[in-house]
This record gives sequence, C-alpha cells and structure tokens, in this order.
Amino acid sequence: MIKVLRKLDNCLLPRNLSEPLTPYLLLIYLPFFFVPVAFTYQNPVELLWAALATLAFLAVYFHCYWAPNNQLIHHIIAILVIGSLAALLTPTANTFFIYAGAMCSRLKSVKFAVATVFGILLWMCAVSFVFKLGIYFYVPGLAFTVIVGLMNTYQYALQQNKQALVLSRKETQRLAKVAERERIARDLHDLIGHTFSVITLKADLAGRLLDKDLAKARVEIKQLEDIARDALSQVREVVSGYRTSDLLSELANAKNVFAGVDIDFDHQFDNLDEQFIELDPVANKELAIVLRELVTNILRHAKASKVTARIKKQNEQIVLSVYDDGQGYEQGARSGFGIQGIEERVGQLNGTLQVKSGGDFNGTLSEVTLPMQKHSKAHTPEREVTHD
Repeated sequence: MIKVLRKLDNCLLPRNLSEPLTPYLLLIYLPFFFVPVAFTYQNPVELLWAALATLAFLAVYFHCYWAPNNQLIHHIIAILVIGSLAALLTPTANTFFIYAGAMCSRLKSVKFAVATVFGILLWMCAVSFVFKLGIYFYVPGLAFTVIVGLMNTYQYALQQNKQALVLSRKETQRLAKVAERERIARDLHDLIGHTFSVITLKADLAGRLLDKDLAKARVEIKQLEDIARDALSQVREVVSGYRTSDLLSELANAKNVFAGVDIDFDHQFDNLDEQFIELDPVANKELAIVLRELVTNILRHAKASKVTARIKKQNEQIVLSVYDDGQGYEQGARSGFGIQGIEERVGQLNGTLQVKSGGDFNGTLSEVTLPMQKHSKAHTPEREVTHD
C-alpha cells in the first residue's frame, strides 16, 4: 500500500518541492464545494456535473505544480472557467475562485499577482451578474479570494526573498573564499619567488667564495640561513592573513639584495617625501609587494648592472617607476605569473601597470600608478629627495 501511495505521489507532484505535503493539505477546503452538493442534490446529472468539475479541478491543480511560473496564468484561467460552470449548479463553486486566488502567489511578480487577484474578483462579479447568483456566492467568494490571494502572495514573496538572501550569503562566502585563495596564491608567489631568487644568488656566491675566501663564504651562508628563517616566518603570515608590507623597508631590502650581486640601485621621491607614503597604508602595502615582484623579475631575467626606482605624486596619483638597464624582453613574453599578479593587484585598486621593453628601448621600464586615498595629504618639498 505504501509503495502504491509513493508511486501515486511521484505521478502527482514533482520531487523538488520544498514542502511536499502542503499541496495535499490545501485540498482540505475542496469538500466545501462537493459535500453540500451531495446532500442537497439528488439528480444524478447534477451529481455527475459536480464530480466532473471536481476531477477537472484536481487535474489542473496538480498540473500547476509541474508548470513553470510564467505559464501558471493558464491554469488559473482554467480553474476560473471550471468554477464559472460549476456556479450554475451551486454557490459553493466560489471555492474554485478562492483556489485560483491562492495560486496567484506563484506568478512572475508581486504586482502581476496582486493584479490577477483583483482580476479574479471582477470575474466573480461578472459571473454573479450574468448568472444572477445570490449573495451566498459572491460575498464569501470575494472576501476569501482577496484575503487568501493577498496573504499567499505576501508569504510567497517573503519566502523568495529569504531564499535569495540565503543564496546571496552563500555566494558572498564563496567569493570570499576565492578571493582569499587568490590572495594567498599571489602573496606566496611574490614571497617565494623573490626569496628563492635571492637564495639562489647567495648560494652561488657562497659556492664561488669557498675556495677563495672562506670567511666571506661563511658570511654568505649565515645570510642564507637568515633569509630562510625570515621566509618561513613570512609564509606563516601569508597563510594566516597577517602579513604586512612596507615600501620603505622593501626599498632598503632591494638595495641590500642588489648590492649582494653587484647591481647598483638607487631610489628617488619626486614631489612628495617618505612620510607621505606612511600616510597612505593601501598604496604603501601594494607598492611594496609590486616592488618586490619587480626586483625578483630583474634578478631572474634582466642581467642588469643598474636599477633605479622613482616614487612620485602625479595628478592625485602615486606612481612607482622601476627602470633597469638589462637585456629587456619582447612584449609578447611579458605574460608570466609575476606580471599578471601585479596587474591583478593594481587593477583591484583601479590602478594601471605599463611596461616598456624590447625593440629600440634599452632595458625595461615598469610603471605602476595607483589612485591616492582621499585621507592622504602629500608633503611637497621644494627639493627632490634622493637616496643612493
């Protein structure tokens, strides 16, 4: 018996209903139509008429749960037609109009649903006028249709908004996880790429010094140990999300790294001073990470002898320019993860990255532009601050 009921349920209703018992519970109002007919009318034709109206209604009622919302209006009209024909037999046919009003909640919009409810009221008035039906038909029919129709529409809209809010929260959480993974990937690339480039250069230098100057080789090996420990600490900070970067510290680090491989490095502040950078934490952090990645690229690929970095204020923007006199590269070869990571970083802050290299241009010039924060106030010294 249970298997038969399950098969019948599978035929009557789809499996994706959030409340699968509700359609059956709503049918408890249907006896208000056919029970009075059974006790009032003895004519077999009238009883057959009522039975056919009930079966026709049930067919349309269950089919509406399979239909998409934009086709539901056809089912509502079909129920109104059934109710209008049944009204010739009994005033309790207003039950069908109440069901039609209840179905309006699933229409494509709240405005359309409310308009349809009032359209049903006009239909009932027209049927009552044409068929000269009494007060027992239209008074309870109009009252319950508008109450049930509007309440169902409100409840359904509330449920849809709640579901949309849940989906929005899930999407926000998903995007936050994606953004966090991308942040960790970029930071790890910037950190590990830079660190391993320095370690490779230091290890190569220490290996060459072992046979020539053991004391200097030991110094280089000690620096390797310090770099590895610092990298381990920074990796932990990246994963935990607490890693901070500072442009001035990164400039000093770049100077030390380049000095270890016999590359001249100097940096300049134009139209602003070092304190200004500290007033803009967003630009400070992002420019520090960008500088680290550019230094890594120079160490890996440029074969440069001199590197210059310039930080300046230009049209309410902060511009970081890094030039090296190395071998450069063709523009088609600039799509590595490092350049891509820089573009993603500055793009998130409405900034830009421009790289000039190859062709008739000697070396490589990378220029990063970030908009200034509104709370930042630049100091504009009269002279240029230069650090060699």
